[in-house]
Amino acid sequence: MRMFDAGAARLRSWNPVFEESSGRKLSAPSHGLCGVTDIGRRRSNNEDGYFLSPDNKLWIVADGMGGHAAGEVASSLSIDAIADSIRAAPPGSAGVAGVDAGDLLMSAFAEAQERVSGQSLRHETYRGMGATAVAAYVSGNALHVCHVGDARGYHLSEGRLRRLTNDHSLIWELVRSGLLTPDQARSHPQRSQITQAIGMEAGVTPEVTSLVLKAADRVLLCSDGLWEALEDQEIGQIVGSVGSMMELATMLIDKANNASGQDNITAVLYEHA
Repeated sequence: MRMFDAGAARLRSWNPVFEESSGRKLSAPSHGLCGVTDIGRRRSNNEDGYFLSPDNKLWIVADGMGGHAAGEVASSLSIDAIADSIRAAPPGSAGVAGVDAGDLLMSAFAEAQERVSGQSLRHETYRGMGATAVAAYVSGNALHVCHVGDARGYHLSEGRLRRLTNDHSLIWELVRSGLLTPDQARSHPQRSQITQAIGMEAGVTPEVTSLVLKAADRVLLCSDGLWEALEDQEIGQIVGSVGSMMELATMLIDKANNASGQDNITAVLYEHA
């Protein structure tokens, strides 16, 4: 006799969800993947953005900076450049196990740097704009995460949350050197001072982290609006809860808004099947 598998039935019956309002956009193409961006409670515009590829293998979160809407332009240009670069890669170049995906992401971030810095130099209105970004690519069971700035990637496996990225910021350098504790860093007045951003004249040095995913592992990409509002322990509790990725990603955004809402908030949440 066949047993009824409620989880499998839910996956088969899932209908893609897309919702957009003046303050929030949400995309949930499957039960196991969702992207949400929210304007927050203190900002008049949203300089964050996210991208989910049609095959659900590539996800991007970007957080822009710059006056006169230049932050929105920088994050949008960064996302488009990374997505375009991966899309233009020769078929199969990432390999069955994704062995070259890290190199593809590095090239994609280089393209984003060229595109954003080029626009910044050509247009006075966009002078000095930039964006932090984190992108993930899944090929089979291989996950590759690339980032610049303080947009973060997290991995939850067997109930344990681990951060995959190191913030490119002055405060994180002090934490790594032992001059500050993580708790002190959270309230430090210079915690938003980043050392790398796509579009900076000095260029960028992206970092790539690769690992093998197991069934039911979850991956979170987010902007600083989320991790500054919620401590890692609370993020881990929510990411590890029972529910669809749409339900849990929405919970993350709502919790961050209730905690502070001082910044734009963006999250992409994935569960490996």
